[in-house]
Parts: sequence; C-alpha cells; structure tokens
Amino acid sequence: MSSLEVLLREGGITAWIILLAGILLVVVTVERFYVLYYKYSIDVDQAIQKIQSFILKKSYTDALQVCNTVTDSPELNVAKSGLLAAEHGREAMRSALGGSVLEVTKKCEKRIPIIALIAGISTLLGLLGTISGLIKTFQALAEADPSKKGEILGLGISEAMYATAAGLILGITAMVIHSLCVSKGEEIVANAQDLGYKLVTWVEQSERGVVNE
Repeated sequence: MSSLEVLLREGGITAWIILLAGILLVVVTVERFYVLYYKYSIDVDQAIQKIQSFILKKSYTDALQVCNTVTDSPELNVAKSGLLAAEHGREAMRSALGGSVLEVTKKCEKRIPIIALIAGISTLLGLLGTISGLIKTFQALAEADPSKKGEILGLGISEAMYATAAGLILGITAMVIHSLCVSKGEEIVANAQDLGYKLVTWVEQSERGVVNE
C-alpha cells in the first residue's frame, strides 16, 4: 500500500490514469477468462459423436435436438446453423457455417482490443509519469537549500521511478493476458470451424448412403 500511496501522491494525474487502466484490465480480464475458459470451453465430444451418428442415419431432427442441449457451445451452435441450412443444398449449408464461424470469431475477439490498448499505452503512461515527476523535482531543486538538494534529487528520482515501474508492470501483465485470450479464442474458433467441415462431410456421406440403398 505504501508504494501505491507514493505513486498516487507523487505521480499526479498520470498515476491515477495507470490505476484506472489497471482496474479496467482486471474487469475485462475476469469477463474474458470466464467466457473463453469456462463458458465457451464446454466438453461436447459426446454430443458431437451423437450428432455424427444421427446425421449418418439422416436423422437431422435428432441431431438438432442434441445441438440444443448446450446453447453456449460455439461448436454446437455452428453445427446447428449448418443442419438448419442442410435441406437447401451444400452451398447454402457452407454459407451458413461460414456465417456462424464468423459470429463465433466476433464473440471470441470481443473486448480483446481493450486489453491490447492497455498493453500498448501503459509503458508510455509510465514514461509520462516519470518525466512529469522529474520536472517537479527539478523545479523543487531550483528553490531548495543547497545542502538539501542531494536529498531532494534522490527522493524525487526514486518517486518518479514508481510511475515507470507501474506502467511496465501493467503493460507486461496486459500483454500476457492478451496472448492468453487470443490463443484461447483462436482455439475455440478452430474447433468450431473443424466441426463445420466435418458436418458437411457427414451430410454428404449420409446422402451417398441413401443413394446407394
């Protein structure tokens, strides 16, 4: 708490901006981690196996019912959009799958730019706070007693460095969080896209089976 108090007391408005950016980072991180690592990371392997089995039997209604069992799963939502368009032909089905995957991508990328912005400006904010602190220190030196100038300079530089440290810590933390969110989002989108490709294949296999019979 003492370091935070010194930062806020000596860092001026820049320190408060860094603090607000840190609070915003915490809020966005909690929301994104909940969505990406919990809400959208549901294990649907068994559901996908059931969908495959129903599609190969040309039981699209049963496959749709399986998709509706887990409404938050991006993969099952993509499969549902494809099944709803299956009766209109392969091109319509592929178009529906592409649109659904795009929607998943948008949901996974939501608020990620905020984290990237915080990572980008944090270091600059820290540098700005340092420069501002040094300016105030040198202004104080101009009016200080010569015997105390060394002490004032040492304290001023030490206090100004708090802004740089805070900016760097916040920036590095935001970069790590951004990488984790982007990586998880790409994994979710890739899984949804992969299921879309498999869905088309299963539908084509089921139709060939009907023709052969």
